[in-house]
Amino acid sequence: MLYDNEKTGGDQVITTNLLLLSGCRECHICLQQCPLHKGKGAGTTMKIALNQGCINCGFCLQDCPQKVIGYQDDMELFLQDLARGRQISLLVAPAVQRHFSDYRQVFGFLQSLGVRKFYNVVLRADITLWAYVRILESNYGKPFISSPCAAVTDYIMNHVPALRPHLMPVYSPLVCSAVFLKKYRQLDDDLAFLSPCIAKRGELRQSGNKVRYNVTIGKLKQYIVERGIDLSRYEAVDFADSNEGQGVTLGVSGSVCSSIRKHLPGRLFRKISGSGVYPYLTEYEAALKAGELLPDLLEIYNCKAGCDSGTGTGKMLPGVVPPKAAFGNADLQQEAAATFDAFNSTLNIADFIWPEIKRYDTHGKDRGRI
Repeated sequence: MLYDNEKTGGDQVITTNLLLLSGCRECHICLQQCPLHKGKGAGTTMKIALNQGCINCGFCLQDCPQKVIGYQDDMELFLQDLARGRQISLLVAPAVQRHFSDYRQVFGFLQSLGVRKFYNVVLRADITLWAYVRILESNYGKPFISSPCAAVTDYIMNHVPALRPHLMPVYSPLVCSAVFLKKYRQLDDDLAFLSPCIAKRGELRQSGNKVRYNVTIGKLKQYIVERGIDLSRYEAVDFADSNEGQGVTLGVSGSVCSSIRKHLPGRLFRKISGSGVYPYLTEYEAALKAGELLPDLLEIYNCKAGCDSGTGTGKMLPGVVPPKAAFGNADLQQEAAATFDAFNSTLNIADFIWPEIKRYDTHGKDRGRI
């Protein structure tokens, strides 16, 4: 049975992408890490997903011993629309380069299906981090929680209202990429995201469908394997923006905190990831109410090993050895300040602010200036 349920309650849209396949033995192992279960009876993952607002964290999918929980993305619609001649370009997560022997031949295959161009999301992460610095500079003393992780952001927006005012009101690098390409590069194509994350599908809908399709790496791998596609037969195609490099923030340092720490000396930062983030947010809420000292920025991710091993990446293909991430180019790090200065004069920060986050305070009112 398929669940792609959307329920609207006031300003909230609750969506689950989970699939329940045949063979469930009701062992309830899937509930052990579910952030929404919290020990309230046996229940089932699907009842929680439908009745409590699934955040698509993927823990049940990963933990199910029978492997009878799956998910859906936008792969099928993406392929159908390409076949119909729709003009689509692809935004690409950095994880793609770790899951295929040569991402350029993957691009060549996708180009043969009709994809027009390929754009590197990590390059536009510079815009996201620039906006973070601007907001932190003008809100000294207020603790913020990073918002690129779709599952964590969904959890806070729909389940921890007291923390909504502390979510960084900036679009993720993915959506910042879409805004930049559409407004500042006048790209007319529809956009798809080649994604490591099942929760991004909900983020795209919440952020106004600036990106039309969430196509997961895992579903693309499955498609290639099931059809016996030989990627080596396809011409290597690179990013349309490959001449611009990997950016000067996340493409260099690998984390939000390390990217902006030098811009904000004396500030406190913390990074956490994995299933423990949800109990931690309960502690964070209590500390906030008690007036305790909290990090100026909490960088937080649902997946323990990061987005490169996200919920939508699937198993590694045979023969693929993931390359080690290479960070720490000091020359590029020194360019960040100049890049941010250029953004101050060429970009409008309001274009990259997520209204659905910005407008909330603890009373449900707009919290005012950024």
